Amino acid sequence: MERETLIEIGRIISDGDEAVLEELTACAADPAAYFAAHEEQYRERAIDSPEEPDLIRWIGMVDILAARNFVCERDWKDEKEDFFYFFSNLAGIRRLQLEMDPDWLDEDGDIEQWCGILDEKWSARQCCAAAIGIDSDSFVLFPCTLAQLERLRRLAETTDYSIEKV
Repeated sequence: MERETLIEIGRIISDGDEAVLEELTACAADPAAYFAAHEEQYRERAIDSPEEPDLIRWIGMVDILAARNFVCERDWKDEKEDFFYFFSNLAGIRRLQLEMDPDWLDEDGDIEQWCGILDEKWSARQCCAAAIGIDSDSFVLFPCTLAQLERLRRLAETTDYSIEKV
């Protein structure tokens, strides 16, 4: 995985946040050192060694973005209230000035249904709910413009991972 690709993905999702880019640059440059400094976080994800540097970089990026509220990781069976709380408080919701109303979402729905509803509501703004693939049954969610999503999708295609509309 190209370091520049990872950093560019982080730059787009974080809108160029300097703290994100600084930490992401360190993670991309030396994944073994980053793993050693954040070993507990990786062990919580059942990653026990830095032997796969691309995985260390990708998960590091997700954790860096989540720590600064640019993405939220939600379990596939999330409750509506938890999904709404965490997703509606992401930095990108405020930056893109996206409206969210819990009444739009069906209590018995799931993340894919809820994101589909948000996509419909935000279609006039050319925005959507997107997810970073981490080979897990959880969703790493963030809002973005459709143009950003297309750029992120193309960048992710150069890795073994994905970024897609939910």
